[in-house]
Amino acid sequence: MRHAAPGDPGPGNPAAGDPAADDTPAQVSPLVILLHGVGGTPADMAPLAALVETALPRARIAAPPAALPYDLGPHGFQWFSVDDIDEAVRPGRIAAALDAFVATVEALQRAHGAGPADTVLVGFSQGAIMALAACAQHWLAHHVVAIAGRFAPLPVCWERRTVVSLVHGRMDGVMPVAHSELAAARLAELGADVRLQLVPRGIHMLTPALLAPAVHAVLEESTFDIGRRR
Repeated sequence: MRHAAPGDPGPGNPAAGDPAADDTPAQVSPLVILLHGVGGTPADMAPLAALVETALPRARIAAPPAALPYDLGPHGFQWFSVDDIDEAVRPGRIAAALDAFVATVEALQRAHGAGPADTVLVGFSQGAIMALAACAQHWLAHHVVAIAGRFAPLPVCWERRTVVSLVHGRMDGVMPVAHSELAAARLAELGADVRLQLVPRGIHMLTPALLAPAVHAVLEESTFDIGRRR
């Protein structure tokens, strides 16, 4: 492999004195991974994907299916079953699904030539649950946008390089908003960079009321030079 000597522009390096070398920051195309809810499919994330694509035209967008077929219906996917779930068994089911979740994210990163520093995980419901759980233990993404998600249990540590944006509807009758409020408080205690956006009329669906603040969170917390559309 050829290494450029000091003062040698080398392939792809602007020469000294080139205005582009001084004025143009390095551009990174972020990998935005969209994670559907339990019983859902990647198609459920299409409206969010379209908004992200419009706002971040240079972003690479992926929406994988969860690892397992949904066991309470004929269609869809899940990371873990919610059949007969309660607070006693939920943490174990999440923990059992983590290896498959992390493997899915890392496979997408390899496929797109991305790493944690240029990855954004945007999850809804169970997708948000898995993203939060995984990033408590792994340097997996620069930013997690958790829409109507939760921890189970609340974390005892956090990977501080990962920024967290929690978006939750106050009228969510499936995943009570208190879960995001508790998550925000715990993450703040752990020194995380966390933001909480509560949506007054938001329910447990990816309606425009939740999509708009989620996309705003991706834009606001991004540190990438990604050619945003203003």
